Amino acid sequence: MGALRWLILVPYYFVGALAALPLLMLLCRVARAKVSINTLVGTAISITVAAIGVPLVCGWLDLSAFAGRLLLLLLIASLLFAALDAALVQRLPLPLDKDLREL
Repeated sequence: MGALRWLILVPYYFVGALAALPLLMLLCRVARAKVSINTLVGTAISITVAAIGVPLVCGWLDLSAFAGRLLLLLLIASLLFAALDAALVQRLPLPLDKDLREL
């Protein structure tokens, strides 16, 4: 039963990557960096795993710190970053946009 409590982190890994990806896309768009979508997705996943795993492993946080409010904040940040990125598509186009259209 003790190992099942760690399943609470699964939505955080998923939503964290969904929040980190549009943030990275927004940063690349503003910096005019030519990066592939595969690199951005891998970086978003790595950032999420590090942001959740490092504080748990180092003892800075415990499992009780991962509550519903934090997940809601991640969801709102994800939507905000995606909206900002969508608003900048016409003004700051990237080669990445062509890759995304082909998906």
